[in-house]
Amino acid sequence: MINDSIFLKALNKEKLSTPPIWYMRQAGRYMPEYRAVRKNFKNFLDMCKNPDVCCELAMQPIEAFNLDAAILFSDILTIPDAMGLGVKFLEGEGPVFDNPIKTNKDVINIPPFNPNDLDYVYKAVNNIRRALPSNIPLIGFAGSPWTLAAYSIEGRSSKNFNSTKDFIKNNEEESHIFLTKLTDACFLYLRKQVEAGANVLQIFDSWANLLNKEQYKKYSLHYIEILIQALKNDSVTKNIPVILFSRDPKCDPQFLVSTKADCLSLYWSMNNLNINSLNNKIALQGNLNPEVLLQSDELIQLEVNKILEKFKNFNGYIFNLGHGITPNIDPNKVKYLTNLVRSY
Repeated sequence: MINDSIFLKALNKEKLSTPPIWYMRQAGRYMPEYRAVRKNFKNFLDMCKNPDVCCELAMQPIEAFNLDAAILFSDILTIPDAMGLGVKFLEGEGPVFDNPIKTNKDVINIPPFNPNDLDYVYKAVNNIRRALPSNIPLIGFAGSPWTLAAYSIEGRSSKNFNSTKDFIKNNEEESHIFLTKLTDACFLYLRKQVEAGANVLQIFDSWANLLNKEQYKKYSLHYIEILIQALKNDSVTKNIPVILFSRDPKCDPQFLVSTKADCLSLYWSMNNLNINSLNNKIALQGNLNPEVLLQSDELIQLEVNKILEKFKNFNGYIFNLGHGITPNIDPNKVKYLTNLVRSY
């Protein structure tokens, strides 16, 4: 039964002798099984629109590493794509938008989000939930409103997102209108994932690091708080744990706690947290630097032991990476890492 899950017990801030384990981007290009499937699709998003393939990909790391949670295989840009912004993925470039937000009129003219346009995602959720053992929870997810806005305005990935920064500076009112629309869309999208079988939800604020402290509170955290509050007040999602991952935010982590997320997923550089003050208040997840997995077994063991020792008395700790597994990592290193944590 799902209530036997040590992952859910950790999210409920229970003390566990061995922390549960899952990894961000645990299904991905580092796995040869994944690459064998990926070569059949020219466009990454086309692969995400095939529920049977998404189920197969989500199950690959569960079967390979016997992890304690599965995560939906999809992409955070499904919402902008459903809003008519025309997302495609180009080899070597990543996501590119056919119709990015360039003017304030573009914001006003965005059609209403229809969550049923993403029916393929909910079918994937349902497929994965049925394929999983009953005691392995399934994590659904969405990008944060700010992260979705940053991609949608920039029109592609970028090192500095200068177009996005200029837009919010020159179109403050329309920026907030857009963020409100995205927040509403995220709520409807996550609600549908729960209806389809998701047991946990994660919000990925992947571009938190683009904003200074005041901007982050204004353009990102504010809308994450609204989204989490909506989830907690809804009859379908009120009992579903919510994890927040904020990538290298330029603010005190205490601001992240104030969002009322059930768990913080720590970026790999977030090591100055006073975890004693957070014990029994919020669950924590993380935060091994993925690049450590490119090093020797001895160094991996040293770094893993540091983290496990740090969190050994924390009620509600989940072992994870501080960002996603990168394509250049050997799957055997992931297996070695998993065994280290299990045997600690």
